[in-house]
Amino acid sequence: MTTALATIALATALIATPDDGGQTTFACTGQVALVCGGVPQRFALLQSRHNGRYSLSRSFWLKNPDKHSFESGDIISVSGKIEPSAGLIWDEKPNEDAFIVTSLKKLGHEPLPKAKNVGARQIGEGMLTSWFVSVTGVVSAVMRDEMNPEWNWFVLRTSEGNVYVAATDHEHPYSKLLSLTDADVVITGLGHRQKRWRRFIGPYLIITGTSGIEVVHPPPAEQDLHELSGSDLDAGDFAIQFGKGEFVHRVKTDGTLVASGRRFSFIRMKDGSLMKALPIPGSSPPPPGTYLSAAGFVSLDYGGLQLTDATMTPVTCEDVPPEPKPTKPIKLDELFKMARNSDAASTAGMRRLVTVTGTVASSPENIAADKAIRIIQGGNFATIDVSAFADEEFSDVMIGCTIRATGVCNAEFESDPSIATFPRFTGISIFPATADDILVTVTPPWWTTGRLVAVIISLLGLLAIISGLCIALKILSDRRGRQLYDMTIAHVRAETKVEERTRLAVELHDAISQTLTGVTLQVDSAGRANDNGNERVDTFLKTARQMLASCRRELQDCLWDLRSRTFEEKDMTEAIIRAIGPYTEDVIARVRFNVPRDRLSESTMHAILCIVRELTANAIRHGKAKHVKIAGVYDDGTIAFSVRDDGIGFDSASAPGPREGHFGIQGIRERVYAAKGTVTVESRKGKGARIAVTMVEEQ
Repeated sequence: MTTALATIALATALIATPDDGGQTTFACTGQVALVCGGVPQRFALLQSRHNGRYSLSRSFWLKNPDKHSFESGDIISVSGKIEPSAGLIWDEKPNEDAFIVTSLKKLGHEPLPKAKNVGARQIGEGMLTSWFVSVTGVVSAVMRDEMNPEWNWFVLRTSEGNVYVAATDHEHPYSKLLSLTDADVVITGLGHRQKRWRRFIGPYLIITGTSGIEVVHPPPAEQDLHELSGSDLDAGDFAIQFGKGEFVHRVKTDGTLVASGRRFSFIRMKDGSLMKALPIPGSSPPPPGTYLSAAGFVSLDYGGLQLTDATMTPVTCEDVPPEPKPTKPIKLDELFKMARNSDAASTAGMRRLVTVTGTVASSPENIAADKAIRIIQGGNFATIDVSAFADEEFSDVMIGCTIRATGVCNAEFESDPSIATFPRFTGISIFPATADDILVTVTPPWWTTGRLVAVIISLLGLLAIISGLCIALKILSDRRGRQLYDMTIAHVRAETKVEERTRLAVELHDAISQTLTGVTLQVDSAGRANDNGNERVDTFLKTARQMLASCRRELQDCLWDLRSRTFEEKDMTEAIIRAIGPYTEDVIARVRFNVPRDRLSESTMHAILCIVRELTANAIRHGKAKHVKIAGVYDDGTIAFSVRDDGIGFDSASAPGPREGHFGIQGIRERVYAAKGTVTVESRKGKGARIAVTMVEEQ
């Protein structure tokens, strides 16, 4: 951590120095100004400034507060280390180094600086920032800080205005402050200004020390409160009376609860006047129609006076005045004119029971979320507050329907009058007593503008889907048409080939086959004519017979291929089974030829079929095999296959060849060598034979 020197001046200067390990440490002596609670515990020392002004030092933090006992006014000596803020310290003081106290020594106790008696107006104007001051007033509106639970706030009511006061919960617990509500007190503390992160921004007072609150008079009893009447509700008279010190304390009034909303309720007093009451936070008002006694602080509202921090207690009354009936519906335009007129925007003019009509502009979802129904009439909007009712009470309220609502009218403004010189009027709110006070008079036609737009959008979407389907079907039909065309052409070509091969087969049979048969007969006749038994002639005739027999077999295979549809098979396994069919009627042949047909040319396929057929025929005819296994694979242009049998086997070195009229193996080798392949023969007598072939398919 980099070293840093403190910039604050205490009773003795704070000194920050790096130790041997590079850790920055500090040490100082000063008077404790305030102590917070929590862990780590935060406290601040008093910082002296010129002309008798003071301020609070930076915050110091104790991670083990149970080991130290001290209070405001104590003179202490502290030391510790400086480290980056984290956790709860970061939440309270981000972007600042944390001064962690590791040693604390109490040196004595001195009274805090003498306070100057001032008025609320001086504090509110920010004239006493950094001064120790005392002010007299009445405690009201006690609340916890909205961000830091170790701090409490309350409003000190005085005849000059209100003073906002902050106190630590450690020195002035929330329950203690709550019990002082409506008590006359003297507050002593340091003037300060809130600049950020809080709902209230402006001058306020920080209580320093446990003796910063002096109770002058405890809260008055309920029966001793001033009873408010209709004559007190004039806003102009109230300002004068409040300036004289009246209405600083709580007041009470009896009446009937007319309606309630999310934020406040309306009470009809005995003389028929309506008073707006803001209940104590966390409390719930009784149901409308209840006769009650309400007590609270009177404050000025744009529409007149109101009770704040009000308590509402039901009481019995034998002569409860009946609720007045609302007159005929009033136009929203008239209410808006009254609200904008400063003379008419009074309790008598605005805060009254009215009946309004309008067209609903809120969807059911927005009504449930906002707890309000927004209506429009003649270009003016109004809000019907339904926060006191269940959502199912308004299931039939929809956009476009016309409703009639009866309730208390209230003018809404943008901000609090104490901090806004020129408040902006924002609208009218109606607070019904019950859900029955809201009546749907006209249901919207089914063909609303929204539904018509929805139908048009749906039709356009359907049209787009149909158009997309048509385009997809056209593409599919074109593709299918091309496939059918290609299949038809392929079929025609295949049939043409079959017809041509059939014609060739007939011609070969009628010509060459018959000729070979005749030659064979002539050779046989020549053999019988050799009466003198010339051995050389017999040898030549025997060879000629074998060659003729071989030619006839090859010709028969050729005729079989031409007449069958072996070459039209799409699967090589089925093609091989068909090709060897004439030879395997009395043996068991197993074929697994994993070679894609579409990777082979016509010549390569023909060569493979001829080789496999020749090897199978030799295994059965010469090897006397009963079982034949044929397998083949394809790998990157190379075809490898083999024919294995369980026949009698043969000696490949002494096997008969072309000289003896046997051309099978020789013909196979020639076909394979033409395809840049190899032939491997494995056979022993009595052990069967295995002939393996590899061929390269030219891509």
